[in-house]
Amino acid sequence: MKVKYILYTFIIFIFFIAAKPARAFEISPVKSLFTIDPGISQTMVVKISATSPSSGVSVSPMGGKMFKLSVLGMMQDENGKPVFSRGVDLAESWVYPENNLVNIKSGETKSVNFIIKIPVDAIAGSYYLGLAVEPVEEKNNNTNPPLPRPSGELAIRLVSLLTLEVKGIVRESVVIEKWEPSASLAGYSAASQMTVRGMISLNQEIKKLRFDLNLKNNGTMEVLMIGSASIRNWRGEEIFSQPIILGNKFLAGSKRVLHPEINLKNTISLPGLYSAQVKINYGRTNQTVSAITDIWFFPKWSKVVLGIAGLFIVLLAVTALIIKRRR
Repeated sequence: MKVKYILYTFIIFIFFIAAKPARAFEISPVKSLFTIDPGISQTMVVKISATSPSSGVSVSPMGGKMFKLSVLGMMQDENGKPVFSRGVDLAESWVYPENNLVNIKSGETKSVNFIIKIPVDAIAGSYYLGLAVEPVEEKNNNTNPPLPRPSGELAIRLVSLLTLEVKGIVRESVVIEKWEPSASLAGYSAASQMTVRGMISLNQEIKKLRFDLNLKNNGTMEVLMIGSASIRNWRGEEIFSQPIILGNKFLAGSKRVLHPEINLKNTISLPGLYSAQVKINYGRTNQTVSAITDIWFFPKWSKVVLGIAGLFIVLLAVTALIIKRRR
């Protein structure tokens, strides 16, 4: 038993050692913030440490490894995750490396400069960039493509996040582009369905509602958001409210798609017209934006009542017609 335990531990140890990717270099800082006046220049220093030899990386005549420096724009996707790419931010042209290539020997740490030049006419607000460092791949000759990397070795590009805050009068503006019941409801059986926009038809007691919420930051800086959703009756009286999660910082110019759920806790029982309101507080000035969508709610028992009432009305009409003809 002891031998099996030792063998098992050894296999796990070997697995994690073999599976751990080798990182040929590191950079610092991981992120930084500069608050600058328009028309001012500053220098951002990034340190690159060549930690270990790496095959497939270009080696200079001096015996070091070559690294390429570049500047990328950063934006958020609809889920709030960062995406680095070229051509997504005007501020990409405001920052450039002092040298596009740098040679670093194994075990050496070298500082490189990125020059920041803010235009005089730059609009006040926040801008997000990625200072990228990546190894230059070795080539066979001047015509052949780069040598393939050994199995299990990944091409690595490390990025330092740079946030530029240009001084001046900034604008905070979050707009709600969409707020309506989702095309599919959560928390019900397959028999529950959305029959038409805003009309909910359920074959069991309602438990929760799912909504589509689309936001856009039209302002010039990132904001934090706090939200809540409430259900109101036909008289506009609030009968239920709960907080909703809106995610991390909302960057300027970004869009976000959310699907919040409202747990009603059996607060709706009668059929009729209800409204769902979303309310969002955001920014340093605690501004508020809200939206309302109407919901027609018909539980199963109301369908039976409506059916009986309809049948009763039809019988009355037929009876009245027969009596009229007899007269």
